[in-house]
Amino acid sequence: MKTFVLIFRQRPPAPTPAERRLNPSGVVEWAKQVNADGHKLDPRILAPESAVRGEHGLASPPPGEWPVTALLFLEAHDLDEATHIAESHPALRNRAVVEVRPWNPPVPPASQASK
Repeated sequence: MKTFVLIFRQRPPAPTPAERRLNPSGVVEWAKQVNADGHKLDPRILAPESAVRGEHGLASPPPGEWPVTALLFLEAHDLDEATHIAESHPALRNRAVVEVRPWNPPVPPASQASK
């Protein structure tokens, strides 16, 4: 199994409380099923506050860029399987967009790699 990360972005408008209540156990049930199928899930929900730094010294995301709201690490055999799992996530029903990427640990510095 390989590790992948699902990067969740929220398209506007954000889901209303009423929309969130329509299926409150949806994500929990989805996660239980995915774990039961042998895929290890490791979620991270991101706080709404952020600071962005870069070429232009921006303090917020560029206009039109949807904020990243959550990261979900999961194990799958390949990108196709990870994408299939992502396509079934309940957040997609509330205007979320999910990007699926392979994840690798950082490469150790050369001085540590030779030990």
